[in-house]
Amino acid sequence: MKERLEMEKKEKEDEFKLKELEMKLKELEMKERLEMEKLEIEMVREESNTKVQQKSEYFDAAKNIRLVPRFCEKIVDKYFPQFEKIAHNLNWPKPYWTTMLQSVFEGKADEIYSALPSEKSSEFDTVKQEVLKAYELVPEAYRQKFRSYKKFDLQTYVEFAWEKEDLFDKWLISKKTDNNFDNLRQLMLLEEFKQCVNLDLKTHLDDKTVGTIHDAADNYTLSHKRSFKGQNFNTSSGNYKNQSPERTDSKPVAQNKSQSNYNMSSPKFDTFEKKSLIFAYCKKNGHLMADCFRLQKKNE
Repeated sequence: MKERLEMEKKEKEDEFKLKELEMKLKELEMKERLEMEKLEIEMVREESNTKVQQKSEYFDAAKNIRLVPRFCEKIVDKYFPQFEKIAHNLNWPKPYWTTMLQSVFEGKADEIYSALPSEKSSEFDTVKQEVLKAYELVPEAYRQKFRSYKKFDLQTYVEFAWEKEDLFDKWLISKKTDNNFDNLRQLMLLEEFKQCVNLDLKTHLDDKTVGTIHDAADNYTLSHKRSFKGQNFNTSSGNYKNQSPERTDSKPVAQNKSQSNYNMSSPKFDTFEKKSLIFAYCKKNGHLMADCFRLQKKNE
């Protein structure tokens, strides 16, 4: 009897242990299942993020073309800032900007874009610069418009002042002075410098697009390696004329106001110039002070 009870007890213990093992196995299985589900959720989330990112990187140019502002040849200088503002606000990728512009270009702008090489036609800054140049909206054109703009008969002085200011601002913006005093100072000095030199130097400086007056002088000297000795520059017109060669000696030539430009002892002076001379003392012509009879008589 006792043995039987012990056996039953042992069976129950074994059964209990077996249940414990089963419970542990179930817990492990549950934990593994949860981990697998967690991994699956993370994988799905990563895939979703990747798809969203790929979708955000994709740019539908055809869908956005309708948002490109209409191109007008009369306000080209105002068009590009407007386009750039819209492109930035809508996060348009810059490589697509020229494609968007090409869809609205007309007139000269369309001709310029079509004439550009394929590698240049995809560069927005290049396309913009070439189009502005075609419409004479480059710094030199703005400068000339500002300097030559005159008041119309039917225009009020307020309107004239506004137009002048607008042209001046466009010139400064095109030169990228950035409201900097030193940049403005160099711009004014360089313009004045160009007005004071001959035409070939001015053309050279325009081609080189120098930024400061010192660069202008140094650039031309290094490029041409020639001297302007014997040339007198007219600072008001920008032209110059050849003068007689300079003296090699360093001694200054003393000149008296009463000294004649001719040699008084020369035959030419005796035959021609004496006839036109009038001596201040005796008020008679044809002789010099040394030959004046009245003065000699007075001195006696």
